[in-house]
Amino acid sequence: MRRSAVWFVAMALVATGCSNGASPDPAGSQLGEPAGSAAAIEALSTTGPPPAEPAPAEGRFTAVAAGYWHACAIRADGTVVCWGPNQEGVLDAPSGQFSTIASGYEHNCAITVGGTIECWGRDSLGTTDPPDGSFTDISAGRYHTCARRVDGDIECWGGDYAEALTPPGGHFAAVDTAGSHACVLRDGGTVQCWGLDDNGSTRAPGGVFTAVSAGLSHVCGIRTGGVIECWGNPFGDVLVAPDGQFRGVSASIEHSCAVGIDGSVECWGSNAFGKAAAPSGRFRSVSAGGEHTCGLRTDGDIQCWGRRFGAGADAPGGAFTSLAASGNHTCGLRTGGTVECWGTDLVGQMEPPGDRFRAIDTGNYFACGLRTDDGTIECWGYDRFGVLDVPDGQFVAVTASVGHACGLRARGTVECWGSNSHGQADAPEGVFSAITAGGTHTCGIRDTGAARCWGNPHAGRLDRPPGAFSALAAGDSHTCGLRFGGTADCWGSNSHGQTDASEGVFTAVSTGVHSCGLLPRGDVACWGTDEAPAAGEFAAIEVGQGYTCGLRRDGTV
Repeated sequence: MRRSAVWFVAMALVATGCSNGASPDPAGSQLGEPAGSAAAIEALSTTGPPPAEPAPAEGRFTAVAAGYWHACAIRADGTVVCWGPNQEGVLDAPSGQFSTIASGYEHNCAITVGGTIECWGRDSLGTTDPPDGSFTDISAGRYHTCARRVDGDIECWGGDYAEALTPPGGHFAAVDTAGSHACVLRDGGTVQCWGLDDNGSTRAPGGVFTAVSAGLSHVCGIRTGGVIECWGNPFGDVLVAPDGQFRGVSASIEHSCAVGIDGSVECWGSNAFGKAAAPSGRFRSVSAGGEHTCGLRTDGDIQCWGRRFGAGADAPGGAFTSLAASGNHTCGLRTGGTVECWGTDLVGQMEPPGDRFRAIDTGNYFACGLRTDDGTIECWGYDRFGVLDVPDGQFVAVTASVGHACGLRARGTVECWGSNSHGQADAPEGVFSAITAGGTHTCGIRDTGAARCWGNPHAGRLDRPPGAFSALAAGDSHTCGLRFGGTADCWGSNSHGQTDASEGVFTAVSTGVHSCGLLPRGDVACWGTDEAPAAGEFAAIEVGQGYTCGLRRDGTV
């Protein structure tokens, strides 16, 4: 009964989507990601980028658009399919036939073959409420979208940055928007940008361009001769475009990609998660997301590379006694006490020591285990914030999260280590019977049964209700607890219903971005997600980032 460690660092200026992503002519795509996340991880990878992953969707396609957590594509018959975590219903594509698609942070918009726009996903101040009329191009930002009407006028809607929602007057040939700025291509080939000027991102150079793509804080355009020129924030060499001639470009957060005139793809900037390690072959278009990239091959296949969200759901065979799910990796405890992990192994988080453990938990890019023989804790993976520097001595329980971990001593005292950005590692004095680490907060059950939380107070994370609990599970920004009668009570952020606990009596609860409870018969009920749990009976459940794992009664996952 624990939380699944899920990584969601507070986003600064984020996000954007894909311009003309569904069109055979490649154009820009850009997404938002947690500030500073990719750069910190990139330097740690000593084994090279992970192999390119094919898209989960099969078939032939005419376009692809990479969102932050997800991706969407238009099939040859005009229908839309999306894959990845279904945050805010971002995968629930409408029926019908479409010609162009744009994927943003938690919403998508597509232009039907008749020219009208349909949007789905998170509705933030009108994000999914497009205007009437007929459109030809579309680009999705974090919480806003811009589209070009058939007469060349630009219209933006949603609730992101007001500056980005006020386009210049006139008729234009293309539009592309980012987290806080947008750019248009005039009929004569000149580029004009507006919005927040992050290090010159809105100060487009003069001259003639054939394409433009706006990233989070930089912009790239293709000159008439096929040469790429980028401007704006120079962080991480994202402005250092490769030499050669190109016919399509897609700017993202810390990396950009372009399609050469020969159909090959080149990427530059941050290569965290291997998102800039383009595979060989010929492509028609490319769409750069926050931590992954997707390309449309000339034969209509889609190939994606970089971070594959939900990789931790690809469980191996065999029997396990317990599970621990994280952002994109999962670990299981075998019956003999050995640990096996699966998912994305960027910094050694899936390489447990050969010891025997009686309990495990996974954090963000690391994991911890409680040894069977002596009760000491060992952690492995990425040692950011000193999270691998485990205190000496014996423990009876361990919990891990985004950048910190805690252990429970036999006397009931709690000791935490790692990141203390919000006081989440400042464990209070007193006696506890259980502990659980969330994203930037930690909770424990006192010897009296009362809950006590410490760390980030935002959105009511620390406002535990009165009364006694038998178990707690701290997630990204909320916590759920089980009463002694088996009912679930949750508190903290309820941005998408993750604290609206289902009715019923539960034997276990697990939280991440969403929440799930295990019913006495072994079936599962979840809240804060639109996805239905798998059918059948389970002995345990674990919520990861955009996926959930269940442990069957026979020990299979």
